[in-house]
Amino acid sequence: MEKKTTYFEKGNSYFEKGEYKSAVLEFKNAIKIDPEYVAAHLKLAETNLKLGNSREAFQEYTTVARLDPENTDAQMKLATFLLLGKHTKESREKLDAILAKDPNNIEALYLLAGNAGAEKNMDEVVGTFEKIISLDKKQTKAYLGLANIKMQTQQFDEAEALIKKAIESAPDEIQPPLVLFRFYEYRQDFRQAEDTIKKLVEDKPDNVELLLVLGNYYYKQKDVEKAESTILKAIQIDKENVKPYMVAAEFYDVSGNQEKAISMYQKAMAMMPDDVGILNTVATFYYKNRKYKDTEELLDRIFTLRPKFFPAMQLKGELLVLKRKYDEAISIFNELITEEPKAVQPNYFLGFTYFSKGEPTLAKGSLLKVVELDPKHVKAKLLLAEIYLRERSFGLAMKECNEVLVMEPESYQARMLLGSIKMVEKKIDEAKAIFESLTKLDPENPSAYFRLGIVHRLNQEYDLAMANFNKALSINPQLIDVFSNVISLHMMKNEYDIALKKCDDQLLKMDEFPLMKAVIHQLKGEVYLASKAKDKAETSFNEAIKIYPEYMKPYYALAKIYMSENRVDKAIEQYQSVIAKNPDQAEPHMLLGTLYELKKNMELSEEHYRKALDIKPDFVPAANNLAYIIAERNGNLDEALKYAQMAKEKNPDEPGIMDTLGWIYYKKGLYGSAIGELLDSTEQLGQNPVVHYHLGVAYYKNGNLKEARTMLEKALSLSDTFEGAEEAREVLGKL
Repeated sequence: MEKKTTYFEKGNSYFEKGEYKSAVLEFKNAIKIDPEYVAAHLKLAETNLKLGNSREAFQEYTTVARLDPENTDAQMKLATFLLLGKHTKESREKLDAILAKDPNNIEALYLLAGNAGAEKNMDEVVGTFEKIISLDKKQTKAYLGLANIKMQTQQFDEAEALIKKAIESAPDEIQPPLVLFRFYEYRQDFRQAEDTIKKLVEDKPDNVELLLVLGNYYYKQKDVEKAESTILKAIQIDKENVKPYMVAAEFYDVSGNQEKAISMYQKAMAMMPDDVGILNTVATFYYKNRKYKDTEELLDRIFTLRPKFFPAMQLKGELLVLKRKYDEAISIFNELITEEPKAVQPNYFLGFTYFSKGEPTLAKGSLLKVVELDPKHVKAKLLLAEIYLRERSFGLAMKECNEVLVMEPESYQARMLLGSIKMVEKKIDEAKAIFESLTKLDPENPSAYFRLGIVHRLNQEYDLAMANFNKALSINPQLIDVFSNVISLHMMKNEYDIALKKCDDQLLKMDEFPLMKAVIHQLKGEVYLASKAKDKAETSFNEAIKIYPEYMKPYYALAKIYMSENRVDKAIEQYQSVIAKNPDQAEPHMLLGTLYELKKNMELSEEHYRKALDIKPDFVPAANNLAYIIAERNGNLDEALKYAQMAKEKNPDEPGIMDTLGWIYYKKGLYGSAIGELLDSTEQLGQNPVVHYHLGVAYYKNGNLKEARTMLEKALSLSDTFEGAEEAREVLGKL
């Protein structure tokens, strides 16, 4: 016996035992000896299909077709792959060649019907199914295919008759009566549906698949007890079948019984420890339930078995986005898109990741591709609307929102975006009406109450504003933006004691949230400053830094106190002394950098920000301020962008970081991206003239002259001495 034949037969033996990885090695050994060994290539293709390695299988079938063009099996498999990949033209060419030699090849005719369906040629689909039936009256799949077409055209009586013909033509087959059950279920004829599936189960009481269908039916009918008992009965009938365990796990998951779901998933994994599909399903379950460590462990197992398993790579990318490791996520999504350019999920998440990273222009490109691939992708359309809103392309933003509302008339997010558009357009009454409608649509969602509070505040209806802010906080006490507005309103009314008491009460609710505690101490400091209690303000700002050193505002607040009291030099000496005693602290360098920045000593300021980052490379305040100084000093803008993006990744909601990133985009000539960041910043820093100036000149360079004038005039109305005021006046003179 030839050596290649020995390898081939060993491969077949492994294949029969289900040891597919070992089979692959043997078939490859046979092919090494004889690269034109057609039987080995065919068997290797089949084995790769068993392992889920579709790309490798496709390559092997392609090789067989090249070596043996008359091999119908290989040509058929290639036609199938091409059809699944939506390459209908190439698939049809292969099918035409097969049918030219064998016009009555039923398998090829089914593929031809699928191809015609993908090309929306329904007449050809019908004709092909009818030809199949004329060749073999027992071809139930053809009857069911015709019934499906009748269903699509609302011809329900004809569809039912065709399904019943399929049942008559092959009374022992399970699929036709199952289709009849689903037909009745779709038509909401639940009595007929239940009778049909129950009779099937009575006829075949040990059929696990039928029991699972019945269990699922009971669940949809909200009969949870019957659903559970039916699914568990399927497990008892076939304890070695993994599918009932997976169905049971999903049942417990959607029923809210996480513990039982995990138990079932663990049993399934114990039965099939190398099944990457099962492992990925469980990893997705863990991810959905925020068990990220368990998710990562399972993903590692999957990648050991299948290093490039597409669904697991997608999940890995989503996990990286959650951890704000945007560049790593982008790399994964790009790799997936290279493999499957028309895959919607990686394209959507690529856009979402760019958006999260603060690169709206790149995000928009990916999201436009998503809606081209799937015009009904709601999440992509809503994200596009948000980008258009940032760009002040209100018409485009409204178009996306309205298209979402056609598909989902009660979409909270689409309506919220429409309200935000009206706010930016200064159509306050229209915005108010939208937000009021949202409080009725979802009374337990705080977002609309917060927006209503802003509307009332703009209208100087302070009591109504306070009532809405308090309502939002009663739903979610951790909404720090809402709480900041409450304190701001009390300060406007000189109600300092009330403001301080509310801060102290709020601190008691925030033990597990250090950033929020720091923000509240910052707010306390601002209240103390407004009430002329500078010493207490200083204490509060220091407490904010101590609790959460990455929070930026208290550094500037402290520096301004020192400036106002001519204590800058003394403060510098104090922090230098701290560094001398303990050189490994980043915070004193941060404070020194801030103080030198206020003294306009940018060289020393930059030096201390860099030292802070040497000690603590992910120190957000230093990264942000260093980025801004580099940009202001006309330094390396790519280096500045690197630091600003790092800061944005770590703290995406900080308006000062948005301003820095937007200003760097402006300096690099990326005016659309700049406007997106600066718009968000001005929303939160409404009294900061520099931010309005930055947005104004970005609008000017982008050709939005009306908006440029509005922002520059706003900046100069807030202050006529800020850094950049002279340039603001120059640009206004050109408008």
